[in-house]
Amino acid sequence: MHMDGEGHVRTGGSLAARASLIALMLIGALALWVGDPVFWLWITSRLESTQPSMGPYALMLVGITLTAVVLAKGLSRLNRLYAEVTGTTPTVRIVVPWRRSMRDARHGGSDDEDSRVPVGLLEVVMVVAVIIAVCALAVWFFVVHPAPPLPGGPGGAKR
Repeated sequence: MHMDGEGHVRTGGSLAARASLIALMLIGALALWVGDPVFWLWITSRLESTQPSMGPYALMLVGITLTAVVLAKGLSRLNRLYAEVTGTTPTVRIVVPWRRSMRDARHGGSDDEDSRVPVGLLEVVMVVAVIIAVCALAVWFFVVHPAPPLPGGPGGAKR
């Protein structure tokens, strides 16, 4: 929120611009956590030959790392663009329990600013993306591709 010269309060950026930047950040975060590893696993599976070698696996590790760096830089740029569009620094103040003094809890707490950690919009988007990725993994693991219950099958007890 900004105040113009006449003292009127206005919000920065249009709702569509802010929503699209948040959506792009969420898509980028999901690409970082899910798309990047799946993409490089797919490429590695296409390069696998009958002779075992470490080359495809080294390529996969380097590829995942470099793609993650590129995606992270893009997410950082989107976060800065969001800050420019809104005209604010997108932070939320939270108090983390491990930074709170036990003495403060006994005496009703304090207004100590050191116990507060700024959390930006990008961090919130990344946490949401990780939650979505973990839920997708759980759905895939337990619903889409469950292990067969028969002994001797993949994932079952072998005798």
